Amino acid sequence: MTTICIGYKLRKHIAKALQSRLQAIRSELHSYNTATRALTPPCQQLEWKEVVEYAFLADFDLLHDICQDISHRPWAMPAGHLEMDLYYNISCTQEEIDWLDFEVCHVATYIHDEDCYLDYMENKVHVSDPHIAHQI
Repeated sequence: MTTICIGYKLRKHIAKALQSRLQAIRSELHSYNTATRALTPPCQQLEWKEVVEYAFLADFDLLHDICQDISHRPWAMPAGHLEMDLYYNISCTQEEIDWLDFEVCHVATYIHDEDCYLDYMENKVHVSDPHIAHQI
């Protein structure tokens, strides 16, 4: 009984999520069909009824229509991966340097404020308890 109840609740949850995202799904379906018409040869287009009937992601065989073998492309090779990673790391260094400059200012301000606060507290406590003031 519990399994049936969970399955029912899950189906209701999925149905509710689909209903709330109906317009976005229809828009993406339109974009997909437009893109498939532009391919040579054109791939199979999807109808709204088909999309609604798909119950599991495994039923979505959209990528089976790909006729190209991309495994030998330069960007699919391990050396290509390393080269792309290196390129993006280098291209982001200036952004990281700018961010670190910003953060250094925050840390310097914090250290200065903390030092001023500790001096203030030491002077305030020194009159009543010199030992605690020494620890501060």
